[in-house]
Amino acid sequence: MTHRTMVVCVALVAVVLIAILLDIFGGTRWYSVSDLWRPSTKLVGEVIWQIRVPRALAAAMTGMLLALAGLLLQTVSHNPLADPSIIGVNAGANLAMIVGELLGISLTILNAFWLSLVGALLAFVVVIGLSMSGHGFNPLRLLLGGTIFSGFISSISYAVSFITNTTQQFRVLLVGGFSGANYQQVLLLGIAVIVVLGGAVMFQTELTLLGLDSKTSVGLGVSFKRLMIVAVVLVVLAAGSSVAVAGNIGFIGLGIPQIVNFVHPGSFKSNLAAVALCGSGFMLIADLIAKTAISSVELPLSALSAIVGGVVLFIIVAFRKEAVGA
Repeated sequence: MTHRTMVVCVALVAVVLIAILLDIFGGTRWYSVSDLWRPSTKLVGEVIWQIRVPRALAAAMTGMLLALAGLLLQTVSHNPLADPSIIGVNAGANLAMIVGELLGISLTILNAFWLSLVGALLAFVVVIGLSMSGHGFNPLRLLLGGTIFSGFISSISYAVSFITNTTQQFRVLLVGGFSGANYQQVLLLGIAVIVVLGGAVMFQTELTLLGLDSKTSVGLGVSFKRLMIVAVVLVVLAAGSSVAVAGNIGFIGLGIPQIVNFVHPGSFKSNLAAVALCGSGFMLIADLIAKTAISSVELPLSALSAIVGGVVLFIIVAFRKEAVGA
């Protein structure tokens, strides 16, 4: 890691820590810093430590997981538009939890996690099958097939919840949010972060080489099948655990790696830490806006993140077009 990259990462860590504090203090009612260790009332202390703190931690880790999942997918597929929410991995996890609940499986914390992981894995396997052609893996088929499959699964989720009159019951799953986050979920998300981030770091050199053209990477001894298996495991864990806590939230996996690469063009290895930290920061800020923009209602996080992120990406594309024209 170069000195410049280290400075950037330290700055991003500071930004994430500030965002965590803002997400803890902000809401329908704002609290002061002193309320963390000397709350004015017992109720204030319970709100901060039992609701606000686990919510902020869950948002930070979910953002990190989704951003890393997007970076992994874009690297192995050589497609900048690859994202768990676009190719149906998130939707598969979402549908599995809805169907599981309707079949009588109580959505306890552990049940939500394993159902979400199974759904994400099954969806990913289907999408990979759709992306295979006579010449092997086809990145374009991954995106096209995944987009169609994602829309199909999402439609089923909404249809099932509407027919069974459980739309309100599954509101968080359908529109995204951290309103019910608790420390048990934070613990499981923490385990997922350790595994996903650790796996990405462990294979960062091979994944960086995979980012080169296929002939070069094969010539350097990179095994695409091996890295694909690693990517599937890490992406399923990242997306599945995120959906189990926050529902189907889009944009993070698509936009954050692209924003980081626009500001600092680089390889998988050089941008790994920045993508993880920016994912956390973005999710925290989106969550803060969702619960403070309108005092009487919490905005749907999936729509909010897509709108905010879409505006940012639009600006980036516009500037990139101007740069190319110059």
